Amino acid sequence: MLKYKNIQVLLLIQLVSLSLLSKGIAQSISDSSISKQITLDQLIITADRTPVMFEQLKRSIQVISKKEIEQMPVRNISELISYAMNTDVRSRGSFGMQADINIRGGSFDQTLILLNGMNISDPQTGHHNMDIPVDLASINRIEILKGPGARVFGPNAFNGVINIITNQKVDDQLSVSAMGGQFGLYSLSASLIKSIGKSTHNLQISKSSSEGFADNTDFKTLNLFYSGTAGKTQKLEYQAACMEKAFGANSFYTPKYPDQYESTKTVFASIRYKTGFKGFSPLVYFRRHYDEFRLFRNAVPSWYTTHNYHYTDVVGSNANIYFATGNHGKLSVGYDVRHELIRSNKLGDSLTDPIPVKGVDNAFYTLGKARTSAGLFVEESINLNKLSVSAGLLASYLSALPGRVALYPGVDAAFQLNKNFRIYGTANRTLRLPTFTDLYYNDPTSKGDPNLKPEEAISIEAGLKFNKPGIIASAAVFKRYGKNMIDWIKLQDLDPWQAMNVTNNNVAGFESSITLKIEEFSGNKSFIKTITINYAYLKANKSSEQFMSRYVLDILKHKADLLIYHQIWRNFSASWAFSYQDREGGYLKYVNTGSETTETSYSPFLQMDLQLNYAHKNWMIFAEATNLLDTKYVDYGNVPQPGRWIRTGIRFNTQLKNHKG
Repeated sequence: MLKYKNIQVLLLIQLVSLSLLSKGIAQSISDSSISKQITLDQLIITADRTPVMFEQLKRSIQVISKKEIEQMPVRNISELISYAMNTDVRSRGSFGMQADINIRGGSFDQTLILLNGMNISDPQTGHHNMDIPVDLASINRIEILKGPGARVFGPNAFNGVINIITNQKVDDQLSVSAMGGQFGLYSLSASLIKSIGKSTHNLQISKSSSEGFADNTDFKTLNLFYSGTAGKTQKLEYQAACMEKAFGANSFYTPKYPDQYESTKTVFASIRYKTGFKGFSPLVYFRRHYDEFRLFRNAVPSWYTTHNYHYTDVVGSNANIYFATGNHGKLSVGYDVRHELIRSNKLGDSLTDPIPVKGVDNAFYTLGKARTSAGLFVEESINLNKLSVSAGLLASYLSALPGRVALYPGVDAAFQLNKNFRIYGTANRTLRLPTFTDLYYNDPTSKGDPNLKPEEAISIEAGLKFNKPGIIASAAVFKRYGKNMIDWIKLQDLDPWQAMNVTNNNVAGFESSITLKIEEFSGNKSFIKTITINYAYLKANKSSEQFMSRYVLDILKHKADLLIYHQIWRNFSASWAFSYQDREGGYLKYVNTGSETTETSYSPFLQMDLQLNYAHKNWMIFAEATNLLDTKYVDYGNVPQPGRWIRTGIRFNTQLKNHKG
């Protein structure tokens, strides 16, 4: 009964909001200061082959603005994305130590992560994709493309793309913040944005640590991020970053040995040259990621010989150029080249000359592998009075793919019904290469398969968008026809987890969202400022009755989110976030006898987060609680999740005078 009662309450709230929407459509809103504000219509969206205005989108793209980020009761990127429509964030470690991002029932390996357009996804495993050394305060907006993006971003943009965009065109400013809370939690951060002549510079540093909410859940992180620009008409954009994380990995990969430990280090740099000529802005980037995993953090049994050591290198480049074709068309042509390499003592083929692991005695990278992808894009977009159509093709060379060349065609179309309503439909083909972990990982509990085939899918979607001052709403239905989907499965309880190509796996779904900005909508002052309600339903044609699925089939059947931001009194405000989740599938529950029992179903749960703010001039004081209801829940089987966690902090921000010399 709890399962249906909670979902009915949230659906009822959404129906009430939709009734307000209907009333608002018939109601005229007087011309006031509202019309002078910058709206989503004026926002340029970059999660497309050619940047377009938000109102011209022919795909399902959600934009989380800087203002929305500031109003959310979250402290890191993974927590923020967990409240986006039809996203599934499955956490092992707290505060984003290890978080897997899934979109529309896909796996974490099927989501491509971009930072200012740079592909930072990790070829070793998608578990490292969220190693992003950027604080929320430095983010301008996040664009989430739902559905396949291979035609735009190449292989591995299988089921969605998340583009994180840092601060742009802001005044010189200095920001510092400090936060502390239960379980020995503290976080310190500072950022400086400064213009010098024709150049701008953004420097950010942060550090956080906690003793952990349970045994072996402690963590510490250090982030350093820099970005800058130089020039005006022709401009250079560059960024560089370093991130170090170390955390107790309680039961991450097997509950039999809960004393696991992991440390990672990420460094990357990129430079983009904006020529000012027809959108031609070539980008070159480099990323290196180190990973050390210990199955035993403290007491080590005699049979355990060594920890797991890996590092990956990624070098890539991409660019795009577009030309007008007639009065209503635009032809875009581009390329994307990416080379991936791994060195490891667990993943890959034997190296002729072992490589010493820096800083570790008698440890060597003895295995390795490399692969290259290169793609050519072409897309024609036509924008008529009310009809917009784009059709394109990616021809991709993949050194690891039999046949070498793969084609990804797609078509998107949208029709403007009236000033506010827009309908759209899409059909796209996509593909994902196995990660190095899928291919090569091998230990007593898990076995990869070097003969895995790439995942393939064809996705279709139809949707409706509504946009006017104070109201943003959307609804969509979609279906993905998957082939050779990669999953880690067990055929019997005592079998090891095996990476396999699961036969055809189709996922269908429905999603809807509505955001009401009450004061823009009504034209009057209001106690409640913003309400957002999301609901998503997913259905897979395969179940895990024939085998145990570790990732692919454990989708969120129901997900409903309710976000409320309101004023309390004068400078006091509050943010509430509710999320109801009902997951398919199950896990082998570990018991004290030292074994895993038969499959246990995931239980639905309702979680609530709260943040209270007091703002005065340049200062803001906040107090917040995650999982305020102290809900017991499981994202991954047997991995403990934190209960109620209270923290408080202060933030100072000041504008700097720009002295012209």
